[in-house]
Amino acid sequence: MTLLSRDTELARLHAAFAAAEAGATAIVLIEGAPGCGKSETLRTVAGTARERGATVLWAAATPEGPGTGHRALDEWAEALRTHSARTPGAVPAPATATAFTAAVRGLDGPAPLVICLDDLQYADAASLACLTGATRAPRGTGLFIALTGPLGGPGADARDAVTELLRHPGFDRIRLGRLDRAATAALLRDRHRGVARGESADRLYGRTGGNPLLLRALLSEYDTARPEPTGPFADAVRACLQRCGRPAHDLARALAVLGTHATVERAAAIAGAAPAEAARALAALDETGLTDGPALRHPDIAAAALETLGAAERTRLYGRTAEVLYADRAEAETVASYLRVHGSAPGDWAVRTLCEAGQQALAADEAERAAACLQLAHAGTDDEPTRWRIGLQLAALTWRLTPAAAEQHLDAPLAALRAGRPGAPTGSLARLLVAQGRAAEAAEVLRLAPSGAAALRDLFAVPPASDSDDTLLCAALWTHPGDPREASTAERLLDGTPLAHDTFEPLVQAVRILLHTGHPRRAAARCGELQADAEHRRARGWQAMFASLLGEALVHLGDLAGAERAASAAVAAVAGRGGTFMYRPVAVLVTALTAMGRYDDAARHLPLPLPDRLPDQLPGTVHALPYLQARGRYYLATHRAQAALSEFLDVGRLAERWGLDHRGGLPWRVDAADALLRLRRPGEARVLTTAQLAVPDIGARTRGMALRLHAATEEAHGRPALLTRAIADLRGCGDRLELAKAVADFGRSLQTMGEGPRAGSVIRRAWRLADECDATPLCGEILPDRRRGDAGAEVRRCAPATAEPDVALLSQSERRVAALASAGYTNREIGGKLFVTTSTVEQHLTRIYRKLNISRRQDLPIDLQLDILEHVGVQ
Repeated sequence: MTLLSRDTELARLHAAFAAAEAGATAIVLIEGAPGCGKSETLRTVAGTARERGATVLWAAATPEGPGTGHRALDEWAEALRTHSARTPGAVPAPATATAFTAAVRGLDGPAPLVICLDDLQYADAASLACLTGATRAPRGTGLFIALTGPLGGPGADARDAVTELLRHPGFDRIRLGRLDRAATAALLRDRHRGVARGESADRLYGRTGGNPLLLRALLSEYDTARPEPTGPFADAVRACLQRCGRPAHDLARALAVLGTHATVERAAAIAGAAPAEAARALAALDETGLTDGPALRHPDIAAAALETLGAAERTRLYGRTAEVLYADRAEAETVASYLRVHGSAPGDWAVRTLCEAGQQALAADEAERAAACLQLAHAGTDDEPTRWRIGLQLAALTWRLTPAAAEQHLDAPLAALRAGRPGAPTGSLARLLVAQGRAAEAAEVLRLAPSGAAALRDLFAVPPASDSDDTLLCAALWTHPGDPREASTAERLLDGTPLAHDTFEPLVQAVRILLHTGHPRRAAARCGELQADAEHRRARGWQAMFASLLGEALVHLGDLAGAERAASAAVAAVAGRGGTFMYRPVAVLVTALTAMGRYDDAARHLPLPLPDRLPDQLPGTVHALPYLQARGRYYLATHRAQAALSEFLDVGRLAERWGLDHRGGLPWRVDAADALLRLRRPGEARVLTTAQLAVPDIGARTRGMALRLHAATEEAHGRPALLTRAIADLRGCGDRLELAKAVADFGRSLQTMGEGPRAGSVIRRAWRLADECDATPLCGEILPDRRRGDAGAEVRRCAPATAEPDVALLSQSERRVAALASAGYTNREIGGKLFVTTSTVEQHLTRIYRKLNISRRQDLPIDLQLDILEHVGVQ
């Protein structure tokens, strides 16, 4: 193989051999770092000597040589034996060092004797004695001894031999260094065919430091694939480390673990080396080309250095590195990164460091890293109050990732408080229980530690009625009833506040306020953005919360398909790790599926475990309330009205117990009244609807729903007026599904009163609303003889072929006339209702047709048919 950049060294070796050819004794020690070509150079010299007729005795010592006899001497003896067999009259092969010396002295001929020893640092003392003896023996022909050894000197036995040889006047020492960039470029040109395109000499030199062994190993890998842990390059790195000696190998592993945090002092402390020993080891690594300054040259070198470590040894090494970095005042996150690999917190210093690193990670919005630090600290401390404190931090943090795990982190401090152990947390524990919806347990904490209630009241604006009752306080904190004036404040908060660890709960509360105050469309728009943000940040718990709230908002808008998609996304985000929070998205999903008539799909989501329904065993989480409501609606839709009523009454008992029976709470009385009407108990239903309408500041949606059912308990002549008010409320809040129910009831009431033409138009409008909501069962109730496709065709035939005209072009008086005309009233009837002449009605209609670019009553927008209910009423 061609030796690159070795011309000077080869010239000196050839000169020494020429001296031996002239009858002198020449001794050359070739020194260099592992991989720099010592053995290759020695083989080149031996080959040249053979070509010129010299007798060459070759031996290569190995690390196990001194323990296995005279390895080098045996190899030389075998070479002499081979030479004796070829050469008549030659001296027989020796069996001992003395005999070897005699045999060397007896060799005669025109060519010199060449003795080669590779890696003299591993040679045994007897073999080395043969070398020194050979230089003292008188000979008739020349003698050339060529040796290789490491930089910095060999072992003790070899040092004595080298010292003896050094006294000889023919001794020379040749040092082989690493290749420079020019030689690296020449080697690259020689191997250009197999090298990856774009690879440069500078890049190769940067990875190998010009070490010939590493260069050739790296270039060989370009014939197949990139370097791998078990490839030639990694093997070459490990060979170099092995030949550098144990101190250098240990230091290299320490440098590999330290990475960008490497200093000589830190690496020495990790390796347990004294400063002088570490300096020598680093020099050996630098000569080999494995390091560049106080760090390993390339990540592939670091990986190869650590590859042979067992799992236990690697763990120990990372733990030791963490200790050294902590003692050297490294950053908390730097130390924590090694503790996380180590897998434990070995002492109070480690617990403190992990907690500090966890807070830093949280500030950087790196939740998974923060959780990993706090979990390790939590497992590593023996101090109970410290463990409880860390557990509370984990509960607040891990909710964004895994709600079920967040709930589990509160179990230990809650048990400690119940057991009366000192140091158990109070206010912060109650606060987190409230945030998780565990109102009953939060109230228990406040009863056990009353001082915690004051801390909660300081953090939140609590309704005055809740001040004297811990249960009411906790429930009120979880879902504040909200005030209509708070909607603008909530919207400003949502618009100007980014999603973060400290803003998650305020943002959730703001969305709830929008829902409770009748702004589902605004809540849905903001929830969609927050859900996408949480999904992008892999915050599965947050994603599930905002997706669930989005589903609730879409249910309030009558968008059942959208609600199903949002709730399904929420369930999928925390599948198997949702804890009690899972009740909420499942409730939205079941509600949407039930309203769409997909009862089998809904049933698959219902078997979530709940306690037996005894008064003192109702679920302790507020997330169970919408689940009970959704299950009741499923029972109602599948003709189990009595079971549904039981569910709705349970919701009512919990709502009353927790102070959630307010304007923004679940309308359990409406649901229960619906069940009672199905059971043909209108009197009891009327009591509930009356009570629901009496709730202070009731929201428009709940009021509209209650008015619709209240109308069902009235005599026929009293229903239209109530339904008119219900439709106005439901149109205002945007709930198309509930609006469809109210419009359908109004159409049926018109039929009862003999208003056939008007009733048919209104009922078709109700069907269309239900169809837009994908409410298949409701469509069947409104027009039972028609399937959605067929009835839809009829409804579409009633609508203009083009986009509906813009009724905003009409004045208020024109809109009243158009509404009555679209509902089927004659011009005379319209004039009588509006107290104007028939001529005035005709003039209004002429202007209406012109503004809307239509020519007949049948082309009037169908939405105008409902304006009669809001603007005119029923007379």
